[in-house]
Formats: sequence, C-alpha cells, structure tokens
Amino acid sequence: MIGSFMHTTIVMMTPILLAALGGLFTDLSGMLNIGLEGMMLMSAFVSVYVANATGSLLIGVLAGVVSASLLAAIMAVFSLNLKANVFVVGLATNLMAAGMTVFLSGWLVGTRGTIVFHEAPRLSRIDVPLLGDIPVIGRMLTGYSVMDFLAIGLTVACFFVIFKTSYGYHLRSVGRDYKTAESVGISIYRHRFAAFIISGVFAGLGGAALSLPLRAFVGGMTGGRGWIALVAVVLGRGNPFGVLIASLIFGAASAVSNTLQAVTDIPPKLLLAVPFVVTLVAMIIHAVRRHDSLEQQ
Repeated sequence: MIGSFMHTTIVMMTPILLAALGGLFTDLSGMLNIGLEGMMLMSAFVSVYVANATGSLLIGVLAGVVSASLLAAIMAVFSLNLKANVFVVGLATNLMAAGMTVFLSGWLVGTRGTIVFHEAPRLSRIDVPLLGDIPVIGRMLTGYSVMDFLAIGLTVACFFVIFKTSYGYHLRSVGRDYKTAESVGISIYRHRFAAFIISGVFAGLGGAALSLPLRAFVGGMTGGRGWIALVAVVLGRGNPFGVLIASLIFGAASAVSNTLQAVTDIPPKLLLAVPFVVTLVAMIIHAVRRHDSLEQQ
C-alpha cells in the first residue's frame, strides 16, 4: 500500500510539476502566467490526436508542445506588445482552449465526449524487475513513464539554468527590478517573451503527460491542474526544487483522493475536491507565514 501510494503520488505529480516549472519562468520575469490550464488542455488534445494520426509518440508530444507554445506566444504578444492585462489575457487563453478543444474534437473526430484513440501508441511505463521486487518500497521505484523521469530531470536542468547561467541571472533581474535591468542593457521584452514560450513548452509536456498514457481525451481533462501548478509556483518561491516539493504535496493529495474513492463509500464528487482543499490550505499557510515574516521585518 505504501509503495503503491507513493507511486501514484509521483504519477499524479508529473503534469503539475511540468506546468509549474514553465510557470516559474514567467513568474521570475515578473509576469504570472495564469494561462497554464488552457495550454495543458490544448496540448492534451493535440498530442494524442497527432500521435494517433502519425503513429508516433514523439511527433505527438512535439505537436502538443507546439500548440501550447503558440498559445503562449499569443499571450506574450497581447501582454507585451499590446499592453493588455496579463491576467485577463490568461483567463481568455483558458476559455479559448476549453472552447477550441471541444470544437476540434467535434470537427476532427466527430464527437465531443470521451474520445479513445485505440490505434494511438501508448506512452507505456517502464518496469524494472529487480527494483520492483524490493519489499514495501519496490512499487515506488519502478513503473514510471518517460515523462515522469523527464519531469525530475527538467527540475534539475531548470535549477542550473536559473541559478548558474547568465540567462537565469538576467531573468531574475528583470523580475526583481526591470528598470534597473533595462538600464544596464538587459532586454525586458526578449526575456519575458522567451519566458512565455518556455512556459508553453513545459505546459505542453504536462498536457501530453495527461492524455498519452490513456490514449484518450476528455473535455476539461486537465481538471484544474494548471491552476494547482500556479499555486506550486507561488509556494516554490522562485526555486525549482521548491516547486518540486509543492507539486509532490499536491500529487499526494490527488493520490489520497483516488485511494479514498477505491476504499470508501464517500461520494466521488466530494473526494475530487481534496486536491483543491489542500491547495487552499497551503495558500492560507503561505499567506500567514509571509505576513508574519513581514511584520518581523
């Protein structure tokens, strides 16, 4: 039970972590991207549809990433070039993606309900026999997909980029004081536009991680994971490993919800609220701690 629970936690964490890592870049640039939900949803549909059409998982993932990146580029143009409010643009992105996926599913597949692509290649999980035989924790150490491993690897890569490269230093400078950064020749527009594109790439990976293992798409299948990823960005405090810990907590909350649905008679619709309750509690604790620290200063 412990190993299975931890395994489910990590699997549920992956889409949230991938989207949150992308949101971290825009947050560090000084612009919070609340369009992650829509980018994930668009990628979830496009990736599984293209994978089914081409028979290639790689092409499917790339198509999903491109679709999410296009939404991110549109957000960047409206927010940076046209000076629109980034929060309004983000909400519009989420609404557009929700409507667009319904339209595309009806137009391309002929149904707006649950779509199962039986001929699509499945993003399978990798089982390591020796690790799986370890008592108690064996289930926790094996049975993950490439996306699960990629999410952890990208966390390390993001830490290196943000804290060990000139781009990361400039990006953090733009977010902290863009006027000072601009005065020393750092391009505000270029760094913020790049941050939006990076967030689209990561959100696209998160969307693909949702639909490809199932070979299916359901309208609204992101289920608020993009919003939860935003909370993980806030709780991460600008550090990819902080985002990883926050995403792991939310993954555990989702695992609790799934486990309780299997072993209790509590209404499933009520249990689906568990991750959001945990998210709300985490934000309250964060706000209280931040308020106390400001008072001490």
